[in-house]
Amino acid sequence: MIKSIRYVLKENFSNLFRIYSIAKYELLADMRDSKFGIFWNFASPAIQVFTYWLIFGVAWSRKPIEVNGIVVSYLPWLVVGYAIWWFIQPCIQKGCSAIFSKTNVITKMKFPVSVLPATIVCKELFNHGCMLIIAFVTLFLCGYTPGLNWLWILYYLFCAFAFAESVSLILSVLTMLWRDVKKLVTSLIRMFMYFSPVIWECSFNSSVPFYEVLNYIMKLNPVYYIIQGYREAIFYGRSVLDHPMYTLYFWLVVLVLFAIGCGLMYKFKKKFIDLI
Repeated sequence: MIKSIRYVLKENFSNLFRIYSIAKYELLADMRDSKFGIFWNFASPAIQVFTYWLIFGVAWSRKPIEVNGIVVSYLPWLVVGYAIWWFIQPCIQKGCSAIFSKTNVITKMKFPVSVLPATIVCKELFNHGCMLIIAFVTLFLCGYTPGLNWLWILYYLFCAFAFAESVSLILSVLTMLWRDVKKLVTSLIRMFMYFSPVIWECSFNSSVPFYEVLNYIMKLNPVYYIIQGYREAIFYGRSVLDHPMYTLYFWLVVLVLFAIGCGLMYKFKKKFIDLI
């Protein structure tokens, strides 16, 4: 296991410029495919957030979210949570095809296959930056001003990167073994969003059967830690030091996922051509 982790880390760190170049090329290629280019990197998430706000915030008359006496209106609360989901969702979905989509490259030359999931994550970092700009503009319009705790966003962004990279490593290899994995992930990703506190507060009340068990299960979702971290840093003035045990749990999960992904990548590194 240590050998496989060392192999993946070494291959990724020795090919940082290659990862950057591939991510940049694919990002620019996506922009060239549309007339308005970078406009859609801002318009697409803005439309998504506006849609969820109309449905859940306006049509369903969602009340402001109150935590420890701090009340936050639904729109800024939503846009901050969706900002991180706009990064994680495509990393998971596109991570499935990270290797399979580059079969024409790996069959013609010796290529460090383990860097391909990282190119997907790096590419989506740009889109996450666009979404963060939308989130910050919304926050400013709603009367929020930056505070020192906002710097914790950088830490939670690193958490999101580590989680997305670990999951992408696993899914990229599994998709090469079984093509149905991508279809399964595509079908389940929407449900996964509703099991994360993106558009609604992850807290069932006593009117829901087994609400205590459901609340506990929902908080086991690693994405919960990241999304709540963004909101805590911006709205509630809390830091990662306020919940050390949950931080430990999150990183244990990420390390296990990363170890599994490295193990799969190392085991099948010479068999990907045969699996095509």
